[in-house]
Amino acid sequence: MGFDYTDGLPSSQQKAIISLQTGSFTGYHRSKLELGGGYLSASADFKQPLCGNEEGWGPMSPFRYDFTPCFIDVWVASVAVFGIVVGSLAVWWLVKWRQPSRVAKDWHFWTKQALLALIIADVAVQLAIQIINYPGIWFGDFRVYTTIATILSLFVIFAIQWLEHSRLRNANGVVLFYWLFLLIALAVKFRSLISQQIFAKNQPYFITYCVGFGLSIVEFIFEWLWPKKSDAYSALVEDGECPVEYATVFSLLTFSWMTPLMKYGYSQFLTEEDLWGLAKKDTTKSTGGTFQESWTYELEHRKHPSLWVAMFRSFGSPYMLAAVFKIVNDLAQFSQPQLLRLLITFVDSYRDGQEPQPVVKGAAIALAMFAVAFLQTTMIHQYFQLTFVTGMRIKGGLTSAIYRKALKLSNEGRSTKTTGDIVNYMAVDAQRLQDLTQFAQQLWSAPFQIIICMVSLYQLVGWSMLSGIAVMIVMIPINGFIARFMKNLQKQQMKNKDARSRLIAEIINNMKSIKLYAWGAAFMNKLNFIRNDQELKNLRRIGAGQAVANFTWSTTPFLVSCSTFAVFVLTHDTPLTTDIVFPALALFNLLTFPLAVLPMVITSIIEASVAVGRLTAYLAAEEIQDDAVVVKPAAEEAGQETVLVRDGTFSWNRHEGKNALTDINFSVNKGELSCIVGRVGAGKSSFLQSILGDLWKVKGHVEVHGSVAYVAQTAWVMNATVRENIIFGHRYDSVFYEKTVKACALLDDFAQLPDGDETVVGERGISLSGGQKARVALARAVYARADIYLLDDCLSAVDSHVGRHLIDHVLGPRGLLSSKTRILATNSIPVLIDSDYICLLKDGEIAEKGTYRQLLAMRGFVSELIKTGGQNDSSQNSPDGSPSGSDSETSTIIDAAEGSGEKEELEEAEEGLSTLQPIRPGPGTSVVHKRRTGSMGTLRRASAASFNGPRGKLSDEENPTSKTKTAKEHSEQGKVKWSVYGEYAKTSNLAAVAVYMAALISAQIAQIAGSVWLKNWADTNTKAGSNPEVGKYIGIYFLLGVGAAGLTVVQTLILWIFCSIEASRKLHERMATAIFRSPMSFFDVTPAGRILNRFSSDIYRVDEVLARTFNMLFANLAKSGFTLVVISVSTPAFIALVIPLSAMYIWIQRYYLRTSRELKRLDSVSRSPIYAHFQESLGGVSTIRAYRQQDRFEHENEWRVDANLRAYFPSISANRWLAVRLEFIGALVILAAAGFSIISVASGSGLSAGMVGLAMSYALQITGSLNWIVRQTVEVETNIVSVERVLEYARLPSEAPEIIHRHRPPVSWPARGEVEFNNYSTRYREGLDLVLKNITLDIKSHEKIGVVGRTGAGKSSLTLALFRIIEPVTGNISIDGLNTSSIGLLDLRRRLAIIPQDAALFEGTIRDNLDPGHVHDDTELWSVLEHARLKDHVASMDGGLEAKIHEAGKLCIFHVLLRSSVHPLCAFCRLFMCVCGGGGYFCVTSPRSVPISFSALVFFSRRTAAVAALKFVAHGPAAPRQALTCLL
Repeated sequence: MGFDYTDGLPSSQQKAIISLQTGSFTGYHRSKLELGGGYLSASADFKQPLCGNEEGWGPMSPFRYDFTPCFIDVWVASVAVFGIVVGSLAVWWLVKWRQPSRVAKDWHFWTKQALLALIIADVAVQLAIQIINYPGIWFGDFRVYTTIATILSLFVIFAIQWLEHSRLRNANGVVLFYWLFLLIALAVKFRSLISQQIFAKNQPYFITYCVGFGLSIVEFIFEWLWPKKSDAYSALVEDGECPVEYATVFSLLTFSWMTPLMKYGYSQFLTEEDLWGLAKKDTTKSTGGTFQESWTYELEHRKHPSLWVAMFRSFGSPYMLAAVFKIVNDLAQFSQPQLLRLLITFVDSYRDGQEPQPVVKGAAIALAMFAVAFLQTTMIHQYFQLTFVTGMRIKGGLTSAIYRKALKLSNEGRSTKTTGDIVNYMAVDAQRLQDLTQFAQQLWSAPFQIIICMVSLYQLVGWSMLSGIAVMIVMIPINGFIARFMKNLQKQQMKNKDARSRLIAEIINNMKSIKLYAWGAAFMNKLNFIRNDQELKNLRRIGAGQAVANFTWSTTPFLVSCSTFAVFVLTHDTPLTTDIVFPALALFNLLTFPLAVLPMVITSIIEASVAVGRLTAYLAAEEIQDDAVVVKPAAEEAGQETVLVRDGTFSWNRHEGKNALTDINFSVNKGELSCIVGRVGAGKSSFLQSILGDLWKVKGHVEVHGSVAYVAQTAWVMNATVRENIIFGHRYDSVFYEKTVKACALLDDFAQLPDGDETVVGERGISLSGGQKARVALARAVYARADIYLLDDCLSAVDSHVGRHLIDHVLGPRGLLSSKTRILATNSIPVLIDSDYICLLKDGEIAEKGTYRQLLAMRGFVSELIKTGGQNDSSQNSPDGSPSGSDSETSTIIDAAEGSGEKEELEEAEEGLSTLQPIRPGPGTSVVHKRRTGSMGTLRRASAASFNGPRGKLSDEENPTSKTKTAKEHSEQGKVKWSVYGEYAKTSNLAAVAVYMAALISAQIAQIAGSVWLKNWADTNTKAGSNPEVGKYIGIYFLLGVGAAGLTVVQTLILWIFCSIEASRKLHERMATAIFRSPMSFFDVTPAGRILNRFSSDIYRVDEVLARTFNMLFANLAKSGFTLVVISVSTPAFIALVIPLSAMYIWIQRYYLRTSRELKRLDSVSRSPIYAHFQESLGGVSTIRAYRQQDRFEHENEWRVDANLRAYFPSISANRWLAVRLEFIGALVILAAAGFSIISVASGSGLSAGMVGLAMSYALQITGSLNWIVRQTVEVETNIVSVERVLEYARLPSEAPEIIHRHRPPVSWPARGEVEFNNYSTRYREGLDLVLKNITLDIKSHEKIGVVGRTGAGKSSLTLALFRIIEPVTGNISIDGLNTSSIGLLDLRRRLAIIPQDAALFEGTIRDNLDPGHVHDDTELWSVLEHARLKDHVASMDGGLEAKIHEAGKLCIFHVLLRSSVHPLCAFCRLFMCVCGGGGYFCVTSPRSVPISFSALVFFSRRTAAVAALKFVAHGPAAPRQALTCLL
């Protein structure tokens, strides 16, 4: 027993000194006193149950600042029980659910197990020492039980580690948590052993314990951080698997499994190929199947199926786990203010006259604050990840279900839903339900948080907290009113945006007309009116509303705290001290979120309920009849029955009494061509669809033998290459493919298409004519080599000679399909002659049936139809007949005996046609055609191609020279250049930006001043022991708070009205001007949608999103900066940490920015193909069902959704990866601030509790700010791209000047209208071939010139050259002796008039369309209407000239008539009616529609684009027509 220097002191002081001595962080002390019983000491009997130590269960030792020896083992025992119970479950799971693989046991495995064996031996030695030291009582002591339980748990862990080696690729989560918890418990016990001075009393035990502790640390590191050998697990690895499937539990909690992708994305730009695959349970196939099972169960077991229940059953389990994480997070969140109060109390104990608390208590509080912050981080982000993953699975499952349902919908189910509605189910409703998953848990969590907060506040300030809650309740309706006001403004803004978007779309679509008529200025003024006087004016109102909203938002927490503290000091005698003020402030800050989020959640749930109602009605809608058609094996021999309809009655709607077809009896045999004829509406298409099973079978029996191919009346083509449309999921057979395209008369079309059969046809087959689409659809059917062909009027869209070719080579007795069953709905007479059987429908019933000859002999309806059809046919084929107005086209199918002229055309058509794999136009060299041999008699059935991605490429590599694939939009990769930010700042007005920044910083200073004032008030109250000068302190606090909110309003107003809107106005104006001045070649190569996108989504971002994002970024930067300053002022030592923490922060941020940017881009790029494919599939449902290709299209839909989710999943995970790391930095800031405060007060610096409270209340908020800075940086980078894109278009190359002041034509020019082409050549744009070559042409005044030629010969190009829409390469055009290239475009175009090929029609009144510039008076307008014979019609319309127009037919003639008196030169395009008298004019037309009232015809040859002029006398006899025919 050493010297005791506490002798003579009172016992309370002795206790305090000993407590301080033993209260160090490590527990080490120099006191030689025997401070209580040690861990190995034991009494003779049990004073307390199961505890043989004299200190008992404690938990705190009466002799030291430490736990008692028995209580210290409670923590170790808890971990041991966890290891035994949960470890046993892990062993069972590994044995039952995981199959062992043949993986060799390497040194890594044996080292781990050897270490574990040593640890077990070490603990056994500890047990032996315990038994020796507890004689007589060891069998009943809890400490011995704990050691035995630890040995048992280590054996369980040994078993898990043995089993997991061959069954798992990652360390087991139970094992990792066991080692982590054990190390924490052993560390606490280690400190206690030092405090008890066991190292001096019982060295063997202490050494044994230290060895075991050290070995446990090594074992933990081995298990967690030492990776298993990867090649040993190669058998378990799948291509493209997601690392989340084999990540360790710690990796999952910290999202470290994302780090490899973040690293890769940091070093180079991510592409779609770099993304991981999805986890199996996240794939659309899996989620779709799970949801389908649940939905089927609902349909079968409930009268009113619930989509909510089906979704919960399918995807509810991870969502329930998310709720557990949320509860833990909420509890942790509200424990921080309690810990803050303890910390402030600890600091306050070092004030003069107070008894200081041991340092270890302060350290424990600081570590607890750090641990709680870290726990909060891991819990909230696991919660977020699970909610996002649940949302992702809901989206995938619903998308799959919606698509699958669309392929099964019956006509009744489809009748009330347009294609747009069904696409919206997928695009909008499913998205709403996905979004709801992020908020739905707040429905219980927000009230839960509010209740916890109110309980905590009641503990602090009593009933005074009700005044704060009253303020919040008052602010809710005020915020609601502001929200409604803003909603109305936003609705108005949407209308303004729609009006501008419509006008922009019209301008872009009719840009050629605007340029030809020189209407650029008029439309620019119209656009500026909508933009500046309507849209931006309303946006200013929105900015003002936003400022008011910000004011209420920023004043609410302040008013709550102000009112609570005011009521507290007025109603309580207790002083308002720092340990009340700052925890209360922290709680008020926490309370704002649930109060703000609750209204949003309710709105979101209402929207989702509407979506669920719509989706339930859709998914429960009626489907096609399963038993409508019986499918039997294919007929083998010719003459066997293949289609049978017996007593069939069919209806389009099962709920209506009206039948589409009644009492149908029909059969057809293999090898027969049956024609179904009848007038329009007789039921021909219904007849074919009844065989397909698309109609509701009321009664009867339908049988089909074998596979079916179907050609719909309106040909359906996919947005793919022509070849992919023809092959349609079957394997590519080059020999039969060549036969198919030849038989379907597609060779000549392939020669003309830019990329041959590799030409991409575009959406809805936009790049093909109606006849080409029909023949591609027919070729698809032929290539399928089905047993039965149902052809719905496939000959109606082609010319008669092409129809004849198709009959001869495809449909007829010598055609490719001669051995197949063909049922053709048609009224085409030539094919009836070749048919085996004809069936006439009338009013849904079979009126006549038989062979062609039988029906002619009957002289019934068919005979009458053939007679009337024959007359029509003869009149069409008559040489003097007018051309057909239908959308048919010609293909070069010409017999060799038809004369030399036709031979030349055939050679021209086939020029450059190479071999058929792939069929593409060649370079123009002669090609020797090899004839392929093959039997035409029987067709081998097409085999399906394996699915490898959407429309997997049929050729080995993509053709890099493809002309029809729209050029990809230029997009900058990587960081946006600083010059873009500079340009944006300049357009925003630099002075206004400076004022904004000053207001922002002033607002932050005012907020901090308020908090400092509160601190001083609390300090004053603490010293006084009461609440003096209440009015002064409350008044100044109130003024500072309102001042800060007022400055927030000022900064918002300046940002919106003087910066953002000003910049947006200038940028839009610059871009619009550049678009109007761009040459026509720009519009030829740029899709309209791309330009519209710049004017809609990019301008929206510049208008509304960018300012808000910049504001949040700067506000959070200021907030974080001032927080660091406040902490540094309170504890200067913190400054040393600012630099490393900042460096770490910037490094993480840069890592995140690069990867996140590319992931978001990939996410957005991969989303639109899903909806495009869905919309396309809806258009061809009948075709897909007929070919029985539902599975293939469902697979393709799943593939597209998965392609999107492959980008979406890492994108949301990257956010979590970032947040965990940033919030860890935030937790370090909290630890540093608390730790330095403790060190500071313990070293006697005199740091006040108020200063610590102030610093810590700001430190607790920093995690949110740090997170927001990075998020907003990403948002700024994402949205500033819009400024970059707008600036890109603002700098587009311009046309020639509108006016050249030194070269202006005379006022009367052109007076005569003499046109001269001097060796003129031109092309549409750089890099293309010449379209006009060396043209020399002289047109005299008052001559009427006709320009004729085949498609593509250069007729339209000639008129465009006159208006300088295309500029000359060589030569020039002179009008009245003046070179048109020497004058401005405005001067040229205003003096000429034209009726363009495409009539221009703009939304607005008749006056707006006739005279957009409003330069002509009513008299002139009525005069031109009279000339066009529309005066009476317009006068009868409501409003006359101000009436809204609905007909575009003669508008362009009006434009010409308005100019005809002053413009003797008029150019007409594709119009052969001559309206102008007086002056000369062109008429550009096709050879078949040449009027013969011209003084000259100009013929253009497509091959040379050269000119041949043919002069003849106007109104002459037939000679000129014959001469023209020879020429053509």
